[in-house]
Amino acid sequence: MWDPDNFPGADHVPWQLLIRARYAHELDAVLASVVVARVGAVASVEITRKVAEVAAQAISADREKVSAATKVRAMSAAADFDDWWCGTPWPRHWPPKPHGLFDDLSDPIAGLVIEQALTMVRGGGSEALQKSLGDVLAEVGGLRG
Repeated sequence: MWDPDNFPGADHVPWQLLIRARYAHELDAVLASVVVARVGAVASVEITRKVAEVAAQAISADREKVSAATKVRAMSAAADFDDWWCGTPWPRHWPPKPHGLFDDLSDPIAGLVIEQALTMVRGGGSEALQKSLGDVLAEVGGLRG
C-alpha cells in the first residue's frame, strides 16, 4: 500500500491513480491534474485559469487500454517532475491567493514550473494532451519555438 512515510518527497503526485490507470484518459487526467495544481500554486489567476480550462478539455477521448510501456512512460515523466518540484506546499504558496490582492502576479518560479510541467506532459501524456495542454503551457510559459 502507498505510504508517504516509506517514500519521502514523493507526495506531490497521486501515484495511486497512476499505478491503477488502465486507459489513456485516466493517465491524462492525472497528469493534467498535477499540472493544474502546480501551475495554480505559483502562477497568476489568468494563467491558472487558462491552463485549467484547457486541461479540463484536453483529456484524451481514447478509451482503449494503454500498454505497460505507456504507463511506465507516464510514471517516469511524473517521477521526474516530482523529483524536480521543491516548491512550498499548499496552502503556504506565494502569492497568497485567498486575499485576492495579488491575482495578477505570478511567483518568479512560475516560468520554471511551467517549463517542467511541459516536459512532463510531453514525456508522459497522450498525443491529445501533448497537443492541447502542451501548446497552452508553451504559450503561457513563453516557450514557443
